[in-house]
Amino acid sequence: MCICKESTEYLPGRVDSIDPPSNRRDKTLNPRRAFTINQNRMFTSFTFVIFAMSCLVGSEHEQIKTLRQSSQGYNVLGQSLLRMFRSFYRTHSNDFKEPLLTDDQVNTYARDGFIVLSGLLDDSELASLVDAGESLVTKHVEKMGGKLKSGNFQVHEFGLVFDENDKRFRDVALRSRLPRAAAELMNLDGHSQNLRLLRDVFLAKGQDSTSSCGWHIDDQMFWPASYKLPTTNTVDQSGINAWIALDDMPFGGSMAVSPFSHTQYFSWKNEAYHALNFKDQYGNGIAKDDLFEMIRAGTVDSCGLEKFAPQVYDEIELSKQEFSFKRGDVIFMNRWLFHKSTDLTENGRLALQAIENSLGDNAGAALLKRYSLRFATGSTSLPGGFMTEKSVLASDGNLGKQLDDIEGEWYPKCWPEVDHDVDTKIETVVREQVPVANEKLAAIMAEVMSLFAKSK
Repeated sequence: MCICKESTEYLPGRVDSIDPPSNRRDKTLNPRRAFTINQNRMFTSFTFVIFAMSCLVGSEHEQIKTLRQSSQGYNVLGQSLLRMFRSFYRTHSNDFKEPLLTDDQVNTYARDGFIVLSGLLDDSELASLVDAGESLVTKHVEKMGGKLKSGNFQVHEFGLVFDENDKRFRDVALRSRLPRAAAELMNLDGHSQNLRLLRDVFLAKGQDSTSSCGWHIDDQMFWPASYKLPTTNTVDQSGINAWIALDDMPFGGSMAVSPFSHTQYFSWKNEAYHALNFKDQYGNGIAKDDLFEMIRAGTVDSCGLEKFAPQVYDEIELSKQEFSFKRGDVIFMNRWLFHKSTDLTENGRLALQAIENSLGDNAGAALLKRYSLRFATGSTSLPGGFMTEKSVLASDGNLGKQLDDIEGEWYPKCWPEVDHDVDTKIETVVREQVPVANEKLAAIMAEVMSLFAKSK
């Protein structure tokens, strides 16, 4: 069942204009997709009306894609009705086996390294997530005495899945359609594989945003897993990001990607990896002394590609695809896709002004908000080197282990099913292990920040 819509406005001329010649493929990548224009014309008028009505849900700039074909063929009427009356179905229940995404959407993600979808969260989930984000911003404003800090993001908070007092982020991270869509995009097998939440973070940008993170891929602090570079010949299951817009976010204030940069095609790839310290010898982690020496030398900056290799930065900039998001839109990105946050432009400031007008007396909390999740398979391993990862700080025995074998519910399973006692397990971690990890992390970060200060 396709409940998602893929934007045509976001990606004008995407394939023909920037697809490298060596990567071009026939657009009909899956032989099952034999649904022709002539067959479309055979729809009954009633079926067409039902289908058209189902398209009214979601972003006004998007169109529903063709329904995914089942082994019995297309059941357009049944699937359209299911979308219309999905409030009577738990369509993200694990008992419901129809796919969420079309073959074209899955193939687009595999080819481009990303895809933008709308309608993935239902109305209640989106409203709950937006409200949770606004509550988080309000707490930060109060904590900062009404004035948020300047910088890249005014609010930046990890680990919301561990919040005992507000479980709305957790519910979306684990129990919405997000994990299912991620598993389909990664082509996972539910009988032999599972998907786990590796990390989550809430980010918010406002008028006081004075910088942005340039072209990068997430390092092992933001993506705590050992890695190997992906190939173009197999499905890449090294991980996936899901980035959710909690406000309407125009060009200039959201994010941009470099399409196809998860592949090996680009000539600048090796130099970019080297500049950002994604070197083979660091793939399974790095020793503490080596990391601290790199910090002293000033060669550690995940967002510093423009500083370390300006010509590479300029080359990536030529491939840039920027987005104008609607609230609730989700961009899924391959773990190895180069991306960057974008500076506020006049369009971004106008969007902030609209939020400010809607807030009234709470105008000081006008921010462009997003919630980002990183998913990885349970067979993914933590690095074996020096880490600030809380699961390792809480228990040294977790170092280098696969996520499935980690002691404690640090990386909750979210597909093909969620454990019935996951909330109890998470609360045990929060109560017994997080305090130990936080104490050790504070000491390490004080040491690291002093090194950064000395390197400047």
